[in-house]
Amino acid sequence: MDMLKRLLPYLRNHSKRLTIGLLGMGVFTALTLAQPLFMRYLFNDVVEVGRWDLLPAVVLLIAAAPFVASAVQFLNHRIIMRAGYGLISDVRLDMYERILGLSMKYHQDNSSGVLVNRLMDDVSMIQRLITGDTVTLFIDLIIFGVSMGVVFTIAPVLGLVLFVTLVLYVFAYRSFASRIRARSTSYRRMQDTISERLQETIAGVRHVRIYNRELLENTSFVVRTEQSLDHAMHSRLSSVGLGTACTLIAGYGSAAVMIIGLIQVLQGNLQYGDVFAVNNFVWMALNPAIRITNMAGQLTETFVSVRRVVEVLDEVPSVPSAPNAPDLVRDEGVVEFDNVHFAYTPDNPLYRGLNLTVPAGSTVALVGHTGCGKTTLTTLLMRHWDIQGGQIRIDGQDISTVNLRSLRRTFGVVLQDPVVFDGTFRENIAYGWHDAPEHLIAEAARAAELGDLVARLPDGYDTIIGTHGVKLSVGEKQRVSIARAILKDPLILIMDEATSSLDSESEALIQRALERVLRGRTSFVVAHRLSTITKADMIVVMDSGAIIEQGRHEELLRIPGGHYRGLYEELQGQVKESTT
Repeated sequence: MDMLKRLLPYLRNHSKRLTIGLLGMGVFTALTLAQPLFMRYLFNDVVEVGRWDLLPAVVLLIAAAPFVASAVQFLNHRIIMRAGYGLISDVRLDMYERILGLSMKYHQDNSSGVLVNRLMDDVSMIQRLITGDTVTLFIDLIIFGVSMGVVFTIAPVLGLVLFVTLVLYVFAYRSFASRIRARSTSYRRMQDTISERLQETIAGVRHVRIYNRELLENTSFVVRTEQSLDHAMHSRLSSVGLGTACTLIAGYGSAAVMIIGLIQVLQGNLQYGDVFAVNNFVWMALNPAIRITNMAGQLTETFVSVRRVVEVLDEVPSVPSAPNAPDLVRDEGVVEFDNVHFAYTPDNPLYRGLNLTVPAGSTVALVGHTGCGKTTLTTLLMRHWDIQGGQIRIDGQDISTVNLRSLRRTFGVVLQDPVVFDGTFRENIAYGWHDAPEHLIAEAARAAELGDLVARLPDGYDTIIGTHGVKLSVGEKQRVSIARAILKDPLILIMDEATSSLDSESEALIQRALERVLRGRTSFVVAHRLSTITKADMIVVMDSGAIIEQGRHEELLRIPGGHYRGLYEELQGQVKESTT
């Protein structure tokens, strides 16, 4: 119930339609319940006593009631379905916004395949809660209650038979419900696994072909799909078994009611009209019970999806903006790491009191072996993670006290693995500034050495580059990423192995362009290429989360047995080997 309460705010957004739907449901229910009573009146008070003058009016009433009830039900379903689709849209939008706002730790622990599955499939499952079927469920509950009351009023003995039948229903449901719930949960987990693997395989289709993995990937997909279908089949078979058991119980219960009812007529305790009405009310109670038990299996599956959706909606970002936090004031770009302590996991600290001051407008090269904490330094600066001690300041402003969106607007980022989207060159370059003027997009493209490439294309900047930039080489995708960062005109530029995917010629062109872009802008460069490192204003050498050397290229080379000197000689050796 707590999970359903979480959805109440979304229901309130569509309260008008739902209110109209409830009124329509009341009208439909009243007309449905009245029909057996009309028939009882026809038998007992018209036919048996010979009141033929009342016959036309009663027959007309009996004929009109189903028509009016059906019309009301049709309109009611339309209204409820519109409310259901609106609710799903609201939930999906909020969930999408929540997913985008959650911290990097959450995304590290939950794959994109799992989140997409919850966003699309699980949210769609929630629609079962507000559809014509669910409305029918509520109507059934009302009809069930009224029918039980009428049967006990007209014939208490038959009411007891009906009650025993319904007790058997409860036992049947309790026997099947736990199996349905367990299989549904397993099925949803298997779907998460399949979605995750599919996304990885499709995104890496080139590698699948390079390593001839098509057959193995197909086999793996078939196996996972069969396992998923096995769980789905067991869940559905349990639901079908529940429905079958309830149908048998209903059939025997109805037969018992009819036989006992006819005996009551022969004994003079009931009239034929009473038996006819009671039999109708018995099925009005039993049919809803059958539908309720059939839907119970589906609703059990739905509640699994509700739980999975609510888990995401209630997830609290581990890196939130403080309430009413001020925007970061853009100034010169001085960056300070003051006694910073940080650990991804509590038992494995990375930084133990790290200190670093980066003057405004300077380019800092972060060097060191893999895992030494270079990239972490830049992610902490953008506050993708929160530190456990100390302060990180930009122009004297503690980044933990400013609005996150204003903080992220400060940065331009170019990563080692370029991210491009299915769209045009223009849309990808302007991703950080969607309504950027055409001339600035063109300038950014030229600065990233994309101008000649775009000019050769028939559609120019409107050329579609395909999913994950499949139409571009790795170097071209990297240049699109660089153009995107240039267009944003950031106060601080972060480049994490940004030129590692480029050939020497492309790198030389981009290095010249970046020299213009980096001038007067604070920049952090994580790089292994000598051309990037040696031109930096400051080189920070890191090892095991600590800064062990700091200075300019020439200064660090003069340190006998220095760590940087060893790295530099190692990189020089790699360059010589690649040219021989």
